[in-house]
Amino acid sequence: MNRRMFYAVLCLALGLCTPASALAQGLAYAQQLGLLEQANQAFEHALTSPDPQAAQGYYQQALAGYAQLIAAGVVNARLYYNLGNTSFRLNDLGQAILYYRRGLRLEPGNRRLQANLSYARSQRVDQINVSNQRMVLSRIFFWHHELPLQTQWGLALAVYVLVWGCAFGHLFWPRATLLWGLRGAAGVCLILTAATLLTQYTHSTRQAGVITAAEVVVRKGNGESYAPQFPQPLHAGTEFEVLEARGPWLAIQLDNGTGGWIRRESASLF
Repeated sequence: MNRRMFYAVLCLALGLCTPASALAQGLAYAQQLGLLEQANQAFEHALTSPDPQAAQGYYQQALAGYAQLIAAGVVNARLYYNLGNTSFRLNDLGQAILYYRRGLRLEPGNRRLQANLSYARSQRVDQINVSNQRMVLSRIFFWHHELPLQTQWGLALAVYVLVWGCAFGHLFWPRATLLWGLRGAAGVCLILTAATLLTQYTHSTRQAGVITAAEVVVRKGNGESYAPQFPQPLHAGTEFEVLEARGPWLAIQLDNGTGGWIRRESASLF
């Protein structure tokens, strides 16, 4: 088995395998291996091609292969990482950020995804500052973007068990150390639980998205007759939260707290 085929098999073993029901409706396992191998080879050819036009063609081939795997039900952070890198090489900043964000939804602590997302954000036309409130919350609940939701609940449960352990220990063996441990564990448990509930609430009630059109005019209402909200349009790669959806229109809020209405087809949601 050559190096590329070994890499393909390893990727599938680490998460590219789909349930039997998905395989029945999509690609067979051997087809997934072949498609992944072809996409990886196309990406490598693009990196080494001396002809920029030919390189763009190879990147398009790689993108189509990775997208076909997604359509077949193969979903994991590694594949979204590849899609993001390929889109970035094709100068499609909006799609690149979209795929990096989708990958981080699956693996919030993935350093490679975080690094590439940070660099892609630095290339945006619109550099929108984060509001002070969001900045403070992100620093207090720093693990909110670092750990999957299941892991956050697991940590909260572990500290909750520690609280009761300290309580029972202090009941049968009264010591100041156990009492301080009980208080500290209870405080940590409350913070972890509050942060985890916030994460779950955000995921269940709020959708985030990114502008994928080259540029879009943000309006003051859900119609072309409304005046523009900002002097300049927003450009590809600008991220937002969805506040409301009305037909083909989305009410969005940017990181600095401002917002307006955009047409749905000009953006994609995570």
